Amino acid sequence: MDDPDTYNGYTVDVEKIKGLGTTWIVKVFKKIFVFRKQVSSDWFLDGAQAERYASQVREELAQGKGIPLLKRRKPGWVLRRPEH
Repeated sequence: MDDPDTYNGYTVDVEKIKGLGTTWIVKVFKKIFVFRKQVSSDWFLDGAQAERYASQVREELAQGKGIPLLKRRKPGWVLRRPEH
């Protein structure tokens, strides 16, 4: 049985690290056996914005849409247009 927090082999974590002020980090990991490989890391200054982004990524991964995006993503800041 799959872990309920795993979406097609990926997990999404939202964390606020003490000592970094108001910085929130959304990390996506690829689950490989018992290990996790970090695929992406996105930083936000607002916790609500980080949660909204994490929810969007989870939904896309669950539907299989986000996997190609994560695989071809280049390092650094990636900005996505909001859906209209």
